[in-house]
Amino acid sequence: MSSTPTPQGIALTKHTGDIFAAPDHTVLIQACNTKGEWGAGIAVAFKAAYPNAYNAYREHCLSSATTVQTGTCLLIAPCEIETSPKNWIACLFTSAEYGRKKDGPDEILKNTELAVRDLLGKLKQAREKGEKVGSLRMCKINSGKFGVEWERTEGVLEGIGLEEGKGVEIEIWDR
Repeated sequence: MSSTPTPQGIALTKHTGDIFAAPDHTVLIQACNTKGEWGAGIAVAFKAAYPNAYNAYREHCLSSATTVQTGTCLLIAPCEIETSPKNWIACLFTSAEYGRKKDGPDEILKNTELAVRDLLGKLKQAREKGEKVGSLRMCKINSGKFGVEWERTEGVLEGIGLEEGKGVEIEIWDR
């Protein structure tokens, strides 16, 4: 089941398989906390597959001059030297904390919209600089350890309006 990209929004296409089995330059998107921890859920798999990206994320969270804000995105350019594929990692800061201290579902959903908008702006800048950016792949963000029903996140993503003629497709990968 998949949807057709709308001229002014985000279309989600659904896929089953390994999100990490992606061609070079794919943008792999996950929801993250602002504390520098990829310690549970699919974040553990991201950490194992992309250890240099994890280090960049952790350094960003722990050494930032100011607290990392929810509703933002850290876009990490391909940085894995000894492995393939060479992919971008997009960290959507949808919750300040994790575990029992994680933000509530409504706050996570609000932060999701803001972080995705931030991501799309950063991707546009990267392309304008001549960076090679491929397709966008996302797991069912927020639905694991953040405890938000996927259908609610899906509704937020599909409801993001973009500039006229600027439709975006995001592949949603489910194991």
